[in-house]
Amino acid sequence: MTEILLEAGAIVKDFPLGRGKHLRAVDHVSFKLRRGEILGVVGESGSGKSTLARIVARLLPQTEGSVWFDKANLASYSGARFARAEARRDIQMVFQDPLASLNPRWPAAKIIADPIRRLGTPKERDKVKALVEEAAERAGLPLGLLNSFPHQLSGGQRARVDIARAIVLRPKLLILDEPTSALDASLQAHVIQTLMQLRADLDLTYIFVTHDLNLVRLISDRILVMQKGALVEEGPAASLFASPREAYTRELIAAIPQLGQRRVERAGREH
Repeated sequence: MTEILLEAGAIVKDFPLGRGKHLRAVDHVSFKLRRGEILGVVGESGSGKSTLARIVARLLPQTEGSVWFDKANLASYSGARFARAEARRDIQMVFQDPLASLNPRWPAAKIIADPIRRLGTPKERDKVKALVEEAAERAGLPLGLLNSFPHQLSGGQRARVDIARAIVLRPKLLILDEPTSALDASLQAHVIQTLMQLRADLDLTYIFVTHDLNLVRLISDRILVMQKGALVEEGPAASLFASPREAYTRELIAAIPQLGQRRVERAGREH
């Protein structure tokens, strides 16, 4: 059986509202992620899926619960300890809006190189240029654009810079938070094709957060369905779509725009 790479146990995230009140964004969510798997996380806006992703990536602390990654409980790490941990380079994230997540004052090459300078070994820091160019090529970013700033790049090119930055240190896990939501169907198909190739070439494991059920059905091995912070259903993608158990899951599937499905699938075949 494939090794468990990550296991989340009863994760809770509360945001304080003042006067002793709080908003529960994630409510006792547990799941396992096997090495090499693509785990889709779906739900409407406000379901807690992006908050869950940020907790796993250690961008947010959990209120309660555990996050075991490669046999280490990351939830027990302080920020300073996690910054020095091996998992800091093994878990990387690709964000929904690259324009907001990329430093506007840096060219693409410096953005991609940043993880090497922060987390790389002395040997890796000695060959920054070669590693940056390799990551850019793997992500489908032309090397001629490495001196361009984010505002000079198209949406698809910025997405590729974000992907290149995430893979430059060869992580074990990529957390993808709506990475193609701002792209049209044709560009979306190109980026998804790149991500699938990277998964095969670099032996990556993915958590894919999205509201797009068409997309998650096409690429995921298993799916988590979230509603109001809680995990309401999970299972293999094929069986979940064929026979969903929960009414909320059935509502999400019934709301899938069929025309959009055909466009995405056609774009994927053409590219």
